[in-house]
Amino acid sequence: MAEARAAVNNIRVGSLLQLDAISSRAKFRGPQVHTLDGGLLIVIPSADSLLHLLLHKFKHLYYHFQTACWPVPVWSALAGITVFVGGVMYSPDHSWWRSGPIASFLWSVDENFVGLFGVASYLPKYFRICYLSGWSAVFSMLVVALVQRFCMRILLNYKNWMYEKKPSYLTLVWGAILRGFFLGQREPLTYSFQNAMPRLAVPALQCTINKYLRSVQPLLSEKEYENVEREAHAFQKSTEARKLQTLLIVKSFLSGNYVSDWWEKYIYLRSRSPILINSNYYGLGYANMIPSHHQTHRAAVLVHLYARFKVILDTERLKPMTIRGTVPICMRQYERMFCLCRIPGRDDDILRHSDSLHIAVLYKGTFWRVEVFDHQRSPLSIHEIQNQLDFIVESVGNVIPVPDVKDAEANLPALTALNRTRWAEIREEHFGSGLNKLSLDEIEHAMFFLHLDDRSPRTWSETARLSLHGEGNTRWCDKSFNLVVYHNGEAAVHAEHSWADAPVIAHGWEWVLYQEYALKPYQPDGYLKASEDIEPLADHCSKTPKANLRRESHEKRKIHPAKLEWRFWPEARDAILEAAQLAAEQCRDLHLVVDSCEVSQGGYGKGFMKKHKCSPDAWIQVALQIAYYRDRGSLALTYEAAAVRLFNEGRTETIRSVSVESKNAVMQILSEGVPKKDKIAALYKAAEQHQKYSRDASLGRGVDRHLFALYVAAKGLGMEVNFLKDALSMPWKLSTSQIPQRQTEFITTDPNMVSPSGGFGPVADDGYGVSYMMADDDRTFFHVSSKRSCKVTDSERFMREIMRALEDLRSIFED
Repeated sequence: MAEARAAVNNIRVGSLLQLDAISSRAKFRGPQVHTLDGGLLIVIPSADSLLHLLLHKFKHLYYHFQTACWPVPVWSALAGITVFVGGVMYSPDHSWWRSGPIASFLWSVDENFVGLFGVASYLPKYFRICYLSGWSAVFSMLVVALVQRFCMRILLNYKNWMYEKKPSYLTLVWGAILRGFFLGQREPLTYSFQNAMPRLAVPALQCTINKYLRSVQPLLSEKEYENVEREAHAFQKSTEARKLQTLLIVKSFLSGNYVSDWWEKYIYLRSRSPILINSNYYGLGYANMIPSHHQTHRAAVLVHLYARFKVILDTERLKPMTIRGTVPICMRQYERMFCLCRIPGRDDDILRHSDSLHIAVLYKGTFWRVEVFDHQRSPLSIHEIQNQLDFIVESVGNVIPVPDVKDAEANLPALTALNRTRWAEIREEHFGSGLNKLSLDEIEHAMFFLHLDDRSPRTWSETARLSLHGEGNTRWCDKSFNLVVYHNGEAAVHAEHSWADAPVIAHGWEWVLYQEYALKPYQPDGYLKASEDIEPLADHCSKTPKANLRRESHEKRKIHPAKLEWRFWPEARDAILEAAQLAAEQCRDLHLVVDSCEVSQGGYGKGFMKKHKCSPDAWIQVALQIAYYRDRGSLALTYEAAAVRLFNEGRTETIRSVSVESKNAVMQILSEGVPKKDKIAALYKAAEQHQKYSRDASLGRGVDRHLFALYVAAKGLGMEVNFLKDALSMPWKLSTSQIPQRQTEFITTDPNMVSPSGGFGPVADDGYGVSYMMADDDRTFFHVSSKRSCKVTDSERFMREIMRALEDLRSIFED
């Protein structure tokens, strides 16, 4: 009977009651009531599930207590509390501990509050002394912790070190204090420094206006600039500007960050545009190797490693990131990496963060729930995950028919690529109840979305295009991220942008790839090794989470995936197929090219740039401006993202790369009659200005986030400020981003251990999107995107111009 039930649950052809799916969620959300097929289904989780749920909640409280106690170990804090309580208990009645001013105050509080319930007089005296002294000890410990965080926050507000070429004596003393009294203590947890992260201050309005004017001056004619300057100064002197600035300053003290919540809400969640190419982005795997060409084997390893990374995050064992081992950065974005889904709304979306032990899998148009953890919340072994994926691959096409390419189920993910309002309407009408809601919940509550793609891309560009859009009908755009494993074993990630910025996803992906390399789980032919032959992992965190790498009994129990099923009426089918058609049109319009400049192919990397004492990022930005000028005959407003994670809940600020100095450098470098020494001098001046603006942006002293916050405040107060609207409406014809090349502590000399990084779509219809990563001293990867429908842009042409510009910059330093 049990085997028959397993067969029905594992492959439900035509089954309507997804009992496994419901019970899976009951493990996390307690009793539930569902409407299904015209009736009510009441689900009460088992006592074992409730027990594990309570234990999980208790563990989270324990981790929060650990963070609050840091740098004091929990056992030391508890021991101190115990000693304090014991000392008070054994003190005489007339002692200071029992009858002093503080003791008298606590007795009074106890009488006034506990006495309200009329129980204080009935409690034994020593019991009251015990709990009063215990609460006092806990309160005192928390006060000490807050003072420690406050002192650390004061130190972290010092930022002069960013502008010094050589550390001053003040900076050296500051760094020694920070390392000795704070970072040099007990190993911190992931979020140990969060309460010490400094507040992002609102820049002075005059400074922002001056920087804005300086950034647009090289892009405007003299008359246009005079008009903009007049409007800017008029706004700066207005009463509206003073009122808006005051509002932002007040908000900066009352919220975690004066701009980040508005940025997430109004830039991402309130945007109604499709997010497939316009917002989401991708990251590629290894540049020059595929560890295993067996799809399910490699997918099992990557899924298992992501499960381990989730455990490390949940237990706060991921070492917090720092700059130069001294200055911590905000880790808040990591909290929502897993089990997150963007839920569409008619007016604005919401981010729903849950908890789950499974992933959602798409294979040849069929959807599945695959378990990744056991009931004790330990990751399943690689082989247990592989068995489930093999089960799916073997079933589809044999037991389960492969959906036609024009079937609604095969195109279901295209709904997430629709206009957000339209997707919300379809979701509400066709996925709001019954079977479709249950299946959709399984996807939206999953840790992440895995696509076993039956295509085999051969080049970086082909892999990048498929990873970004998957032809429009295979990427579940709303999930925090999709893991894509192709038929030939190639792997990539596709990420939603609203919840976090690219370095967070890149960090997790880098961790997984390095762990795969260290694990060496494959035989020479690409098949998985036996469990006993796989080496233990080096997690590079303070403690190794419990994991089932070598489960002795995994063959004794069979864990099967559950197929998700749908019921589509004609209206729903039409909506899905229409969404697939619209998404396919977006994909066909994308022109995406990936290439590299490296020593082995006659190029060079950042080693050459550093040899000539020039900032590599500034060098690349000047090269991009040269390329754009040659491509379009003029310069354009250029966006480069800068992380602002030195502050609490910081996200990004814009580096406005075009400056008076960079324009002069471009003009001189492109001029034939200018001596090389003058070109070099112009390049150095442009690089110096770029570095200054980059540092300002990283400290929240840029232009765009401040103007954006002023604009939002103005709209909230019903003001129409033309200057702010015009300033924020200038299109970014060239949108760029540098991806960090190393965020983990893994060190290897293997040249194959490098990734081409990732990219994104163009921000403007007639512009370019360019991401780049300086992988090492000898290689730089570039991703260039544009729209084929635009007659004036061409990604392949622009990539050639980038390589030509890099060669021009090298030539001015050669004899």
